Amino acid sequence: MSQPTLFSYVQDVQTLLRETKQDQIDPGDIVKWVNRARREICLRTSCLRNITPIAGAVISASVSSGGHGYTAPTVTITPPDYPSGVRPFPNGNQATASAVTSAGTISSVNISYGGSGYYQPAATITDPTGTGAVVTLATSYVSKLVQGQEVYLFSDIDLSQLPGYDAVYYVESVSILYAAQRYSLMVPSFSSYQAMIRQFTNQYQYVPFFCAQLGQGTNGSLFMYPLPSTAWQAEMVFRALPQDLSDDQSVEALPQPWTDGIAHFACYFGYLSLQNPNMARLHLELFEKFTHGYSVAARPGRKPNPYGRPAW
Repeated sequence: MSQPTLFSYVQDVQTLLRETKQDQIDPGDIVKWVNRARREICLRTSCLRNITPIAGAVISASVSSGGHGYTAPTVTITPPDYPSGVRPFPNGNQATASAVTSAGTISSVNISYGGSGYYQPAATITDPTGTGAVVTLATSYVSKLVQGQEVYLFSDIDLSQLPGYDAVYYVESVSILYAAQRYSLMVPSFSSYQAMIRQFTNQYQYVPFFCAQLGQGTNGSLFMYPLPSTAWQAEMVFRALPQDLSDDQSVEALPQPWTDGIAHFACYFGYLSLQNPNMARLHLELFEKFTHGYSVAARPGRKPNPYGRPAW
């Protein structure tokens, strides 16, 4: 099923408003209402819900020392060190690279293929005669903490790998990957965190056990304690708002069936602008019916354990 476009949304709204001739309502206003409706859907249904990556692809290499005597260098990147089980390569995929030499030194390293499943990749250069080159690799965005840093903004979460996502407005949970284990942090209120947990200053660093939210919405922030003693990987389950649609090339990130109710919420504002409160109320009711009905259908509930015993 193909995703709707901005034009199809506007066309649906104009049809419902009996405004196909565009003689009463500016189409620019309809675009504004459509995007407002898309945000409303996300807030009500959490349909843009995702998790931050714990591994990525190798995207670049920097040469800190070019070495000397290189004639036929071969670059070898370590195998994926943290395959995350994500398609299309659940076990990770090997990255490859090649070296560029200049007067016997390594001047640069080009990433031929970035692979996947990397957290801390390393590269070695072998050569019959050369020696001494040092190369550092960088990966795509991997969600991790910063040593000694307590505060993490929702805006710190990189959404560039999720087309159509605009901003995080809520973080549901945080899990730390530590000693081959994944555990979720306890999340008290910020008042309790301030009064009972955040007792020591920044001299105390370890693996965080608690996090508390202070800011809200897209300006939200999480405080973590103890302060991280190193760059622990951190999986954050988050809810996001979509980017506005500006033309038919804009990516619609909202999944089906949530897109069906958008025209009704836009019509709610349209009829308000036409000073027709009864029709505005009708379309608001239709929007809420669509939203509730699809929410029930998409999340009907599951039996945790079909054998009747507690799941845990």
